[in-house]
Amino acid sequence: MNDLLKLSIGNAKLDKKTIIFDIPAGKTCNNGAKDCHSWVNVDSKGKRTIKDGENTVFRCYAASQEALFTNVYLKRKYNLDLLLNELKQDMGIYKCSELINKSIQKIRTKNITKVRIHSSGDFFNSCYLNSWLRVCELNQDLKFYCYSKSLNLFGTNKTLPNNFYLTASMGGIHDRLIHMGFFKRYAIVVNSKEEAITKGIEHRNKPYLIDKDDSSCFKPDPFALLIHGVQPRKNNIYII
Repeated sequence: MNDLLKLSIGNAKLDKKTIIFDIPAGKTCNNGAKDCHSWVNVDSKGKRTIKDGENTVFRCYAASQEALFTNVYLKRKYNLDLLLNELKQDMGIYKCSELINKSIQKIRTKNITKVRIHSSGDFFNSCYLNSWLRVCELNQDLKFYCYSKSLNLFGTNKTLPNNFYLTASMGGIHDRLIHMGFFKRYAIVVNSKEEAITKGIEHRNKPYLIDKDDSSCFKPDPFALLIHGVQPRKNNIYII
């Protein structure tokens, strides 16, 4: 198989030293998403509409992008299709990790220092997660980082590569693992700086700092993220 995954370098939030990899939002997040569970449905005519889960509190920005932009939707779907094709083969973890690694090497330049796994999507099963962990081991000079609500896949004693930085994402069905102390670094979504202060004091006796560039993903403490994107009016949340 000669096809490679479609990755990008940097965006409005992340610098040009960061490779970014995405798969579809929502449908790959079923393992852990709750508060932000949104996804795109495509009808028989190819029209895309965004759907929110029963317990959705705020709409996923990544899913909104897929509903609005055809190229974004097709790119992420393409990536997922390639991954699933490799994972279903014999030695699926090995083949999937080779696909990911070759794709990274294709786009990588000497300035690249980090790989952001999933600015859209999440780890949808253990084989897929283990594929990424193998890629981390093959590239010890790079820092790989992610936010995830699929916390059950990591267990309570899973050994992770030293260059893999996981931020547990609060607002999922496995939040109890965060509350039990298994994930020291976690992120909580807030509507404002004031909410970050209030919730921080309630939960940990000091305010949450609001991260704007993912730099907090490499620090030990929990932090906050400001909600962004168009939100359903029923939630009394607007564009921030």
